[in-house]
Amino acid sequence: MIDEQNNLITVLMPVFNSELFVKEAIESILNQSYKNFEFLIINDGSTDQSHAIISSFLDSRIKYVNNKVNKGIVNTLNEGLVLSKGKYIARMDADDIAMPDRLTKQAAFLTANPTYKLCGSMAIAIDATGKETNNLNRPQHSAKIKVFNLFRNAFIHPTIMADAETIKKFAYNENFKYAEDYFLFSQITMSYPVANLHERLLQYRIHGESITSKKKAEMVQSELKTIAYLLSFLFDKVDQQSLLVHHSILRPEDAAFSEHEIEHHLVNILRANRKKQVFNQRLLSKQLQKDWYNYLLKSNNKSSLGKFIGSDLFTFSNLNLKQVIKLLLK
Repeated sequence: MIDEQNNLITVLMPVFNSELFVKEAIESILNQSYKNFEFLIINDGSTDQSHAIISSFLDSRIKYVNNKVNKGIVNTLNEGLVLSKGKYIARMDADDIAMPDRLTKQAAFLTANPTYKLCGSMAIAIDATGKETNNLNRPQHSAKIKVFNLFRNAFIHPTIMADAETIKKFAYNENFKYAEDYFLFSQITMSYPVANLHERLLQYRIHGESITSKKKAEMVQSELKTIAYLLSFLFDKVDQQSLLVHHSILRPEDAAFSEHEIEHHLVNILRANRKKQVFNQRLLSKQLQKDWYNYLLKSNNKSSLGKFIGSDLFTFSNLNLKQVIKLLLK
């Protein structure tokens, strides 16, 4: 059982124009079964009623910072890292709802496993009304997370709790805006053991505010830089074509490449890792075969099954009969 008295947690929650949901988010933290925390709320220049709602709470654990002008999410998060005093730092978003035992369970895991520096969880997606829409899953174990993260963010940002010293050492990077969490978690994942608890410890709200085209362009550039960082562990040089092909696996709706280009890139990853042993080869092989299958399933190629089985990416040990049947029937 974790010694709460000697394990202060900082819950870091940035707020920007979140008047519709921030009250519920705050209440979900104040009602945690784990009591020894500081709740660092940073209002980043909101122009709605967020300030009034936050100010209405009188709990002494709340440490409130009210920025008069908007500094942006990266600067606000880093401001929070500097101000935090906890041994662990848990992230929270102003439109989400934490389950009552979230802090208890994550702090217990990190305390029992001190080599692990980052811990996330599964989540439940909810809409603007709070209705559950679907479950959000991520790989649990460090080796699987490392492989999964090579292709897409392995953590749901507002579910994470991290060792404070570690997350402060890396911090959020302004040069990776709108994918700052993906790069930060990639750095930690490539340096330390990490985990996702197999429990749904957050209700993650998905609602109508879509990302603007300008922000999306910046996000794509940040994702590309993160991919370049990850691929640099396998390749001495990562060219632009390889980056774009790899990014099309992360966001298949944004780009189209030939089957040959996709297959060639994935095979190169498999072969490079066989030499350098950066990732678990068995898990990487399974992930690459899955991504190759997903690409073929969406393609117009009528010979997809033959391409799938005939590829160097295919192994019988990773064979999934449902995949074969779907390719056969497409």
